[in-house]
Amino acid sequence: PRVVLKKKEKQALKHELFLKRLESSRSPYSKSHERRLKRKAKEQVAGGMSDMQAAISAVDDDALAQDAQSSEDPSHGNETRPKPKAKPGQIGEGKGAPLSKSQRKRALQLERMRIPLILSNPEFASNPFQTIRTHAQNTLLKHEPAQ
Repeated sequence: PRVVLKKKEKQALKHELFLKRLESSRSPYSKSHERRLKRKAKEQVAGGMSDMQAAISAVDDDALAQDAQSSEDPSHGNETRPKPKAKPGQIGEGKGAPLSKSQRKRALQLERMRIPLILSNPEFASNPFQTIRTHAQNTLLKHEPAQ
């Protein structure tokens, strides 16, 4: 029950396989990367969230337009709260500029000095996650959602 291929058919089959290999090698990505991309495309719900994102941005635009109108018309009585000033040492909204080499070096030296102090802290030894959580609450800026 073996299928006997003629010489021309074998050559055509080999040629097709060769062309497939050439085409797959043109891709700059690995096979696993291609599989991940295909899987991600399949998993996207209804072609992605672009429709929802567009709707959200439209709502945001409307909200910004209303805020601009209300700020021009002071009779509404909407008072905006001033943002709290960041204390030195708090982490949060920055200038958007990365640290320079010397600043990064100083920060690393400071952290190297801090680590033994943190590890020797009795609070950290008893409950490390709670200690880290408390530290984060004290040092990170709190972002309030826009109303």
